[in-house]
Amino acid sequence: MSRRELQRSQVSARRRNAAVSLWAITTNLALFGLLLIAALRVAPGYFEYVTVKNIVLRAVVEQPVSGETVPQLRSRLATLLETNQVRGVEVNDITIYPERGVIVVDARYEARFPLFWILDGVMQFDDLVIETIAVGRS
Repeated sequence: MSRRELQRSQVSARRRNAAVSLWAITTNLALFGLLLIAALRVAPGYFEYVTVKNIVLRAVVEQPVSGETVPQLRSRLATLLETNQVRGVEVNDITIYPERGVIVVDARYEARFPLFWILDGVMQFDDLVIETIAVGRS
């Protein structure tokens, strides 16, 4: 093999390696872009869930009103949802009912959002069932 042929084979090997690197970089950038888009689509629903959870906990556990009725609690929750500008969950979506001397607030819900083209994402938030503190009768 002559010196010139040896140089050509080395150059073509370098070009092949460079092309593979370019494909690898492009593929990695595309995957990173898809993950970034998915994260940007999921984040607002998750932040809204955290807000709803804090509102329900604040209304039911942290600031309980003794002798509060179901309509009064519903009104207070509606005010808190409106004040915090929660748009995905309305007070009518939250079930409030008395059971065994306490008031149960069931705020479980699911959020649907467009992910890619015809794919939709679904997030279910099932841990939003909270009981008020039992109030003794006098």
